[in-house]
Amino acid sequence: MLGCNLSDPSVSFDDSWWQPIGMRGTVSYLVRFEETFIAKENLIGYPGQYILEEWQTRFTPHYGAAFLGAAEGAYEYALAYINKQEKGHDPYVQHRIAKAAMNIDTMHFWLRHTATLWETGQQLEAKQAGNRALYITEQLATETVNDCINTCGARSLIQPSPIERILRDLSFYVLRDNSDRVLSSIGQEILGQSYDRSYFGSSPNPTPSAES
Repeated sequence: MLGCNLSDPSVSFDDSWWQPIGMRGTVSYLVRFEETFIAKENLIGYPGQYILEEWQTRFTPHYGAAFLGAAEGAYEYALAYINKQEKGHDPYVQHRIAKAAMNIDTMHFWLRHTATLWETGQQLEAKQAGNRALYITEQLATETVNDCINTCGARSLIQPSPIERILRDLSFYVLRDNSDRVLSSIGQEILGQSYDRSYFGSSPNPTPSAES
């Protein structure tokens, strides 16, 4: 990994390619380096350190936190809508809002559990819990937003409803990692097989099952 002075004239940026659904208020640059010189002192760590020490696993839980935020935003809107429209006596509304509330509780529990493992220095357990938290929060957030939409009806998908934006954002963001591969890596770990806990796919340096 290398640090680079991005004000160097050999570096240019292009944001025209970034037009994703649900993230119109964001920007991601295509960066071009034209024979850019990078000094040796700008080397970060030793070559391959990020991969070999599985640093990506330290960032995995923050995707779960983003999923939780989406679920909480949809839930708060749905709860206010139910009270305003006096729909709280509908048993199907009761079912869906109860599920949404419990899903959010479960996401909080998983993220708190993962954070506690990191905070207490249980690194291997924290890496494993982080991947499980990533998978379960994605599933529960998607389910929660869907329950809130069904509770509020089609008007919740008309701007400026926050659920309209949350749905677009979440449907794009959950595709960052393939949830099937995440789940598969968790299963491989349980079954004592080699797996990649950082990127969830085939790897030249898969995690040996003996470390699990």
